[in-house]
Amino acid sequence: MDKVIQAQLRDIEEKNNVKILYAIESGSRGWGFESKDSDFDVRFIYIHPVEWYLSVFEGPDIIEIPVDEVLDVNGWDLRKALKLMYRSNASLLEWLSSPITYRQNQELVKELRQVAEKYFSPISVTYHYINIAKKSFDGLEGLNNVNIKKLFYVIRPILSCMWIENFNTIPPMNLQAMMKEVKMDDKVKTIIEELVTIKADRIESDTIKQPTELMEFLRDKLEYYYSYAKNIRTEKERYSSILNEFFHKTIEEYSGDIE
Repeated sequence: MDKVIQAQLRDIEEKNNVKILYAIESGSRGWGFESKDSDFDVRFIYIHPVEWYLSVFEGPDIIEIPVDEVLDVNGWDLRKALKLMYRSNASLLEWLSSPITYRQNQELVKELRQVAEKYFSPISVTYHYINIAKKSFDGLEGLNNVNIKKLFYVIRPILSCMWIENFNTIPPMNLQAMMKEVKMDDKVKTIIEELVTIKADRIESDTIKQPTELMEFLRDKLEYYYSYAKNIRTEKERYSSILNEFFHKTIEEYSGDIE
């Protein structure tokens, strides 16, 4: 599949006259709980030639490839990505810690991660994960059998909130990476690990009997983090100068490679 993805990325560059700087796996494979029939969610950041950024009117800043049963591929122009980084966009921040990379310049990505830390907002990212967890949890509560995939849509956001509380840094994308570091009840941890194993041998639509103890844990954590988010200390003001400097430097250094 890697060859197919690499070919898709090259095709995107040629057809759109762009250079892909960073491409990763997102979705359940990047999160660490894929099923037998999970698709590949490829996300990327790209740049145009310098002249594209000098236009009076900004052009499209997203490239999306029609989704099929196997591949879901889309990416953001670097300027769009940096605007989202300024607002501490959780999805973008996740991309920067994906355990599966398809394209990257290590020095560039290292610097991008350092920039991201400066704009990380514990308040906005915590609320982002709380809202995802709440929506998914509400859809599961009261059911005798629950969809395993949707259960993980509660588990991972809650662990992300736990990470922020414990370390006050950007949570890793990968579930296992968080579970290694976040303090949690051993029994709950074991239940989650068993669910990862079960899901790996099932298809996305499969259900299991509702794990009562895990649901109670998630309910308690959800209530706790709603309260926690309200008491996060006021954050320092952020400036765009660091983003502008990174943007100018990156365009100058890499746009010349685009024919």
